[in-house]
Amino acid sequence: MAGEFDFIHWIQRQQQADGNVILPAGDDMAVLRWSSADLLLVAVDQVIDGVHFDSAIHSPRQIGRKVMNRNLSDCAAMACLPAGAVACVALPRGCGHEYAQALYLGMREAGDAFDCAIVGGDTGSWPGKLVASVTIFGRSAGIEPIKRSGARAGDWIYVTGALGGSILGRHMDFVPRIALARALAQAHRLTAMIDISDGLSRDLAHICRASGVGADLQSDRIPIHDDAWTLAVKDGRPALQHALHDGEDHELCFTSPDAITMPGIVRIGQTTAQREIRLDGQSLPAAAWEHTL
Repeated sequence: MAGEFDFIHWIQRQQQADGNVILPAGDDMAVLRWSSADLLLVAVDQVIDGVHFDSAIHSPRQIGRKVMNRNLSDCAAMACLPAGAVACVALPRGCGHEYAQALYLGMREAGDAFDCAIVGGDTGSWPGKLVASVTIFGRSAGIEPIKRSGARAGDWIYVTGALGGSILGRHMDFVPRIALARALAQAHRLTAMIDISDGLSRDLAHICRASGVGADLQSDRIPIHDDAWTLAVKDGRPALQHALHDGEDHELCFTSPDAITMPGIVRIGQTTAQREIRLDGQSLPAAAWEHTL
């Protein structure tokens, strides 16, 4: 059965850069020329009831915050500043005016934290479940966008926080690492970066594939969140496996030749010339989240 990334890779092969499109589909955001002094970055993300949230459990305000924050996290991955957003929602028929208002207020609340106004969008209703989508616009604002494709063999691999067990609640309530990403990009040479939405093993594989490198990781350096340990007790899977594969942590994974010692930044390994990801010397499959088609 074909997967989401097979389809994405097919789309990438249909596209190419041109005079106005510096970086087309395939990264966290596309990059377009805007002016001689700045670049325009664009991304879109969606959340679907039953996949990214459960409307029987999560409030419309939580759902609104999540869909906006997912897009803001893409801005962090490219070290750009949000400039504005448009939202599109397919509302379940009969959900009510107050529900729709709360969904919008959640989106606005998340955007306001980063001076990212909702400037338009579209709404509709249908007999299916809630689907909400946000398209976000960013600006480079003096920092060259950090792509997935710049890692070189010998770079150090870092993450910005503890991983795993996000399903216990953090997947609905996280802070996009925009300020941290820009501080890192200003202070250090970042060669590649991605936000950890599909799981460390999957998202690091995206960097390696785009950059033509492999990676050697050390299990004792992977920062494991307390939620991963809690989940391990419940389901019997090792906490390390949760940290490697769970996803929706929305921390950043990045590479750099620099030895970085900023608070909260953890070095977990090094890129290699061999195009394989290894953990403690053993092959590490990308066993994290992927939609099936």
